[in-house]
Amino acid sequence: MTTDSHPQMAAALEEFQRFNEVLEGQMRRKSTDSFTATDEDQTVEVTINGDSCLIDMHIEAGLLRLGAETVEQRINEALLKAQAEAAANFEVQYEQLVDSLGEIVTSLQSIVGTGEAKPR
Repeated sequence: MTTDSHPQMAAALEEFQRFNEVLEGQMRRKSTDSFTATDEDQTVEVTINGDSCLIDMHIEAGLLRLGAETVEQRINEALLKAQAEAAANFEVQYEQLVDSLGEIVTSLQSIVGTGEAKPR
């Protein structure tokens, strides 16, 4: 059986390939995205990756003189901002992913039918 003799099968396989590409693209974006934010006073800058892991941090010279509690608060403030930015970004990406996958599923349904049992 070849896809040349079955255009419906070839079209369905193309849609499954698109489905796979959309999912792989989402995974790739998540693994390569990064989000950078600072505290309000711009004394701490943090960068997190798509998994919300800290990958870089810069603390302005002299900040440590203000004490550990102040430094902790500013680091946490910057981290919260970076995480909020990441969450907003992922929400948009998720909506786009759902839309794209929905279009592909609709296309597959039109190619192969809805899969509903037909009365005999």
